[in-house]
Amino acid sequence: MKKEMRSEPRLPERRRGTLTVDGATSPCLFQDFSTKGFLLMSTKQFAVGDIFDLSTELYPGQVLKCKVQVRRVDGDCYGTMIVEISEPCARLCRQFVAEIYSDRLKFAGR
Repeated sequence: MKKEMRSEPRLPERRRGTLTVDGATSPCLFQDFSTKGFLLMSTKQFAVGDIFDLSTELYPGQVLKCKVQVRRVDGDCYGTMIVEISEPCARLCRQFVAEIYSDRLKFAGR
């Protein structure tokens, strides 16, 4: 069994987003979330080490924006790590992840 390398688990939650590379935007799909990084699907091709801007609306009118680095590539799925994020966006991400986790616990207890 392969050892989990992440400092925290990623939580499944699909959400549409936008990635920006050299001023060009492209749609992407978030597959899962953590406060440290995301699993994304994109038709745009990336290599390990690539860095790009990422954004998604987590709540109405509240957009998470950050810069991520590709850490793992599996076809059109990319494991990313947040390398730059403002404190307000980091707070928004932590709140969102906490809510996902809380909702999962509620449903698990049923």
